[in-house]
Amino acid sequence: MMTRFLNALALSPLLLWPALPAVAQNSIPSLPAAPPVTAPARPPMAVPATPDTLLPPLPATPDQTGIPTAPVTSLPGSRYPGPVTGPEPARLAAEQSTLVYAPGAEPLPAGTDAVLADIIARLKARPAERLELHAHATGRADRPTEGRRTALLRVRALRDYLVKQGIDPLRLLVFADGSAPDAVPGSPPPDRVDLVIRP
Repeated sequence: MMTRFLNALALSPLLLWPALPAVAQNSIPSLPAAPPVTAPARPPMAVPATPDTLLPPLPATPDQTGIPTAPVTSLPGSRYPGPVTGPEPARLAAEQSTLVYAPGAEPLPAGTDAVLADIIARLKARPAERLELHAHATGRADRPTEGRRTALLRVRALRDYLVKQGIDPLRLLVFADGSAPDAVPGSPPPDRVDLVIRP
């Protein structure tokens, strides 16, 4: 009997232990509710003023009545020695002449001295005229730039020759173009340089 009482007394704390947290929890007072968080009032955003889209008036056009009008075809005087005035030569060159080259050749072809002499005499007698040099050359099909390179070398050699003869380089307009062999009868030869005189 005594043994049962001691056993019950020993087990009594264990039986009461689950209720202890509840008692301790009920004894803690509840915390007051947190006040509601309110965001501070923002000041209203300032609206920028509408930009002024009106352009200022243009400045007045300066008076240009005292400035003489330069002619469009006026060219500077020659920088190289040589007669630029005097009587015109007895034989004037045609408005267009053609120098025919052998395929792949770059120097001036033989037999062109008379044609070039007429052109040089005309340019010296008429300093307002200009000379256009249009070079054409054929090249290999697998190297499309070869023809244009040959044409450029031809026209540069011709230009240097004319400058050495006293023609102002500012009066010489150079053009180089590669082309394919033209088999059409009656067409201009594909390897050539056209000399065109312009006012």
